[in-house]
Amino acid sequence: MPAVTASITAARHWIRDCVDGFGGPLRQHRMIQTAELLVSELITNAIRHGSGPPLIQLIWNGRWLHIAVSDSSDRWPRKRATANTEPGGFGVQLLARLARRWGVTPGHPGKTVWAELGLDS
Repeated sequence: MPAVTASITAARHWIRDCVDGFGGPLRQHRMIQTAELLVSELITNAIRHGSGPPLIQLIWNGRWLHIAVSDSSDRWPRKRATANTEPGGFGVQLLARLARRWGVTPGHPGKTVWAELGLDS
């Protein structure tokens, strides 16, 4: 995806198209909306705080959905204390609250921020 804000909407549409392609129980599950929200946050953070165009990877194994966004920045996300009146800073909090698991994997260069959602989530 290009490192522009239009990629945020494109990433949400891409997630929905992929899920339609996966079929099965995932298509009717509420996890789709959560996946769209998390990919929006991950892409936004990659564009805002990363460098280079972000790369999205999506894996569905029948039980969980793995969403990963890579960029070429070595700057890792961090949880910030934010007031409810601030316009941003909630991405890591959303990951921690909505994902079954999440993390950061170092790359050379950069990093991959990933989240997993399960059908039982």
